[in-house]
Amino acid sequence: MKHLSALLTALVITVVIGFGIFVIGVNALTNTRTVPLQNSPNTSAASTTNSNTAVGPTTATTNVQQLQQEVSTLQSQLNQATQANQQYLSLLQVLQQRGIIVIDQNGNIFLPQGTSGEFH
Repeated sequence: MKHLSALLTALVITVVIGFGIFVIGVNALTNTRTVPLQNSPNTSAASTTNSNTAVGPTTATTNVQQLQQEVSTLQSQLNQATQANQQYLSLLQVLQQRGIIVIDQNGNIFLPQGTSGEFH
């Protein structure tokens, strides 16, 4: 008897959810009020192509120049970050050589605690 009521309950729930999904699908198909897609790859590619052909090659050249400037800026920022990283690494090496810190194989840094000189 318990199996029959469980099956009936599952069947009723399935029918109710299926009907809800069906109603939502029909509503979506028959909806006449639509909103244009803003970030669709197809529409952005078409608008880019149309804008490049309508404006001409000077806009494309300007875009290329702007991108080259951005690349140059990012490259200089990367060089600065690399230099800073190298300075931090040399500082860590000096601290390790002087026994102020200990760096294990996993990159964990340990400092001595107390007067015993144990590293924790």
